[in-house]
Amino acid sequence: TDSLNCPGTRTYTLQVCPVVTVAPATLPTPTVGTAYSQTITASGGASPYTYTLASGTLPTWATLTSAGVLSGTPTSITAATFTVRGADANGCAGTLSYTVTPVCPTITITPASLAQGTVGSAYSQTLSASGGTAPYSGWTLTAGTLPAGLTLNASTGVISGTPTATAIPATNLTFRVNDANGCQGTRAITLQICPVITVAPATLPTPNVATAYSQTITASGGTAPYTYTLASGSLPSWATLSSAGVISGTPNSPNAATFSVRATDANGCVGTLSYTVTPGCPTITIAQSSLPQGTVGTAYSQTLTASGGTAPYGTW
Repeated sequence: TDSLNCPGTRTYTLQVCPVVTVAPATLPTPTVGTAYSQTITASGGASPYTYTLASGTLPTWATLTSAGVLSGTPTSITAATFTVRGADANGCAGTLSYTVTPVCPTITITPASLAQGTVGSAYSQTLSASGGTAPYSGWTLTAGTLPAGLTLNASTGVISGTPTATAIPATNLTFRVNDANGCQGTRAITLQICPVITVAPATLPTPNVATAYSQTITASGGTAPYTYTLASGSLPSWATLSSAGVISGTPNSPNAATFSVRATDANGCVGTLSYTVTPGCPTITIAQSSLPQGTVGTAYSQTLTASGGTAPYGTW
């Protein structure tokens, strides 16, 4: 009614909605390179609910369905803030704001330790990575310095070259790599470059069957003391190798044996040498240089004897 008492009328409808609550309160953290799916729900109103973007911008890698499923595969750690609206069957709605910040996966560089190198010998070791999204690239050395003569290929992760100087104690190195999404992995690894360790003698003296044998193997070029072990092959069945490098025993046959001995110095540097041992037989002498005459029709007996070998003697 106005000031002159003239009326005006209008009919309205008024809807009083329940409180519609959108959940979860926060979204789980996505991982770059890993498929992500999270269902947003609503409660307090009348089902079914329809979900839409109310404000902000979804992550570039994500979509939101009308059923409330937020999904996709993150390709970066870029954060995104947005608000989701959940509307019930009666048009009553609730909203909730989210911030999603993907994290990088754990990228593991292998191997955990690098093979030893030797001065003057070609060296090649490949670093590899896992846990992120291939391909991996941008291999870099972030701490430490490669031993002289070696280089790191930034594309392939190959450490190669010919070392020109020893690195003892081992050099501490930290490597880093990028995956296809720009996530990085790092690892600290040690690399030792050893001197040339020479094992001697070049050949072993020939043992004799049934004669006690003892030969000491030695090493040089590294740092004493040295420890000696069997690197490959098999020792003769009659022989043992001590940690001091003594091969000993008494041969019981002329059978040959081929084996390699490893000498390890105080810094863990090694040298190896292969040997073949073939015991020789002693000179066995039959004592009788001639036999007595025999006579037709008369019993004959003459015993042959031997010396120089190991009794008893076998088949004559």
